[in-house]
Amino acid sequence: MDASMLAADDLRCATLFSRLSHNEIDALIPIVREQTLAKGATLFLEGEPMDGLYLVISGWVTLFRDTPAGQRVVIRVFGPGETLAEAALFLDSTYPASGEVAEDARLAFIDRVAFERLLAVSPRVATGMIASLAVHLRALTVEVEQLKVRTATERVAAFLLACCPVQRQARCTFDLPYDKNLIAQRLGMQPESLSRTLAKLGEHGISVDRKRVTIDDPDELERSVGSGAFSRSASS
Repeated sequence: MDASMLAADDLRCATLFSRLSHNEIDALIPIVREQTLAKGATLFLEGEPMDGLYLVISGWVTLFRDTPAGQRVVIRVFGPGETLAEAALFLDSTYPASGEVAEDARLAFIDRVAFERLLAVSPRVATGMIASLAVHLRALTVEVEQLKVRTATERVAAFLLACCPVQRQARCTFDLPYDKNLIAQRLGMQPESLSRTLAKLGEHGISVDRKRVTIDDPDELERSVGSGAFSRSASS
């Protein structure tokens, strides 16, 4: 497969561009700049002028803010096919938070001015923008609900289930997508609490060896999370 075709497929997998025709994707390719960045690289800092948006092709990127006390608050972690910073386009302002590469990542950067020109001539890009923002809002709503309603054990179990391959087998094995400290921040926990919870989940057929996770019976674990079994065990 040639390089241009690969770029087209990468762009088409994003919610933002999924409604575009082949010709519209081809028109988008010239304004996209590919970047390969290592873990820890800074994409932008809170308060900097918004000069473009990012599409994650592979790897993971975290959006965060630092409190005056020096505590890092993770707003969201973005993975393949997701875009970030598009909301700031409408505000004509600065980046509202900071972006950092959580795991080695391949990204597509789209210049703000060029993208605004594309929006002006392609209504379907604007429709994709609305759909992408709606997906982000729904994901944030789910995460806030989980933080407020679910126990720590339920949050960790639900996160691990979400990491299982889509076509999962009776027994599911996978690598954690990023380091445990970031997982703890995303789930509203301290790293030591995450470690204790992972150990506790060993009673439910989950084993963790560094980044490697095995779930003996994902369906049973999903039923336990959905039925509130972990909540009852925590309160008993």
